Amino acid sequence: MQACSSFLGVLFFAAILVGTAAPSPQSPGDQAGFLRIESRPPGALVIIDGTLIGMTPVTYPIDPSEKAPRIITVSANGYHSYTASYTPTVSPGKTAYISAELVPTGSLGTLVVRSQPTGALVMVDEGKGQQSPWTYQDIRAGGHLVQAYLSGYQPYATIVDIPDGGTVTVDAVLQPLSEVGIIQVKSSPGGADVYVDGIYRGSTATTIGNVAAGTHFVLLKAVGYQDWTGLVEVKTKQITSLDITLSRYTVPESGFIHVDSIPAGASVYLDGVFQGTTQPGNPLDMTGILPGEHALTLALDTYQDYTTRVVVTAGETTQVNAVLSPSAAAGGSGILSISSEPSGADVFIDNTGRGITPLTVSSLSAGAHAIRLSLQGYEDHALTFNQSPGETSHIEVVLAPASPRTTFSGLLPVVALLAAGLCTTRRRAG
Repeated sequence: MQACSSFLGVLFFAAILVGTAAPSPQSPGDQAGFLRIESRPPGALVIIDGTLIGMTPVTYPIDPSEKAPRIITVSANGYHSYTASYTPTVSPGKTAYISAELVPTGSLGTLVVRSQPTGALVMVDEGKGQQSPWTYQDIRAGGHLVQAYLSGYQPYATIVDIPDGGTVTVDAVLQPLSEVGIIQVKSSPGGADVYVDGIYRGSTATTIGNVAAGTHFVLLKAVGYQDWTGLVEVKTKQITSLDITLSRYTVPESGFIHVDSIPAGASVYLDGVFQGTTQPGNPLDMTGILPGEHALTLALDTYQDYTTRVVVTAGETTQVNAVLSPSAAAGGSGILSISSEPSGADVFIDNTGRGITPLTVSSLSAGAHAIRLSLQGYEDHALTFNQSPGETSHIEVVLAPASPRTTFSGLLPVVALLAAGLCTTRRRAG
């Protein structure tokens, strides 16, 4: 998607965001141990103690003094999930390994997703969102990622394993988002993909708002560089800053795939395993890919699947630029991607919660829609948007602080340059 060259009707202004910059968390070093989680096939989702941390292979920092068991679940679409209890035995600076051998499944089952409170936006395997309660009939048996979002509540994520021909019910109990902070992430080089608790939150440099106070797993991915992982402590009404220098691979044993699509928002599958979604102006970086030939598929509502085979060489990057073709039913809808600064804002379309920024709505009906972005500590941003059939649109919003006196009041000031505006670009799909 073409990058926005300017904001329409933007009045930039300097604003004082009152807050305290919390000390930067230390990256895993000599005092930390590491747990390396791998799977066959690779690219499986990993949850540790209920927190989604990303996809295999992934390295998780461990405090050697901790001895409490960890519950680890590894899951890939089309395979039964792997679950194990792991008691940390790693020494400082050393790495322990877990390898999950996933068993394929070929039948169908049923998944029921409910939420408390009701009405949350639920998604399975990063697919099209539905409003809870929702029943997924004839869904492939095996492991699936279930996520739920509701304004004012912490995002919910879990992995379920649907038995062959069976039914699984997920009751997503959402916790109120009463105490939040902000994470600011920079990296050298810039443009690294940032994941917080396994959820894509933009690319560096970026500011992430509405982060629940507590410990979060942060992952940075960039083609040609080693993944950076760390545990970050977010404090209420404070800003936690990360400035990460990424390390190049020196003796690479794996390769990289750089995936872009027109339009953006496509789900990417490697050898049948979900990898993530393409983003407007920021292609998907896939790291740690084993050398050899792989099947790559991109899927997007109202578009035909794009399938190709890619050859990966250790230490090298394979570039994929996919142009998706509209399906016959694409005429009555379009694609809308919404980003905000800071990210993490709740998105409401026609008074229905659809997720958090950055967000791609892969099938938005043609016509006028009322859009509202809401983020604690910032003014709500509302606009009316007209979606044209068969078109791809991009909305960028820079949120304005609610008030210097009421935003993180009573704390030391730090300066942020913020503005409120909107940029919309369109391009005819296909």
